[in-house]
Amino acid sequence: MNFSRAEKIKFYLTNLWFLWSLCFILNIITFLFIYFKIHPTNQTLALHYNVLVGVETYGAGKSLYYIPAIGLAISLVNLMLQKALKDSRNLLPLLTVFSSLCVQVILLGAALGLARVN
Repeated sequence: MNFSRAEKIKFYLTNLWFLWSLCFILNIITFLFIYFKIHPTNQTLALHYNVLVGVETYGAGKSLYYIPAIGLAISLVNLMLQKALKDSRNLLPLLTVFSSLCVQVILLGAALGLARVN
């Protein structure tokens, strides 16, 4: 079965909801991990850690919720871009979901790293 490039792109675009749901599940996991594992309150916690220097930024623990909030904002913007570009014949709609997925994985890794420090 040889499919044309346009048919392959149409197939991928109709089956991207699995990847979008994975993005939002990773965002929920990041939020729940911060909530249950780090227990951020108004006390001072490490907000940014660098391997070479150590802790670079301290601040209120509730600021750790910016990590999943930024990931959610990026994913929502990329979802709107994907919907706007879904009729195009190029791979830009696919790029939006994969970039959102990469961002969510990086932010989950950042939360895991901050859990070790705090």
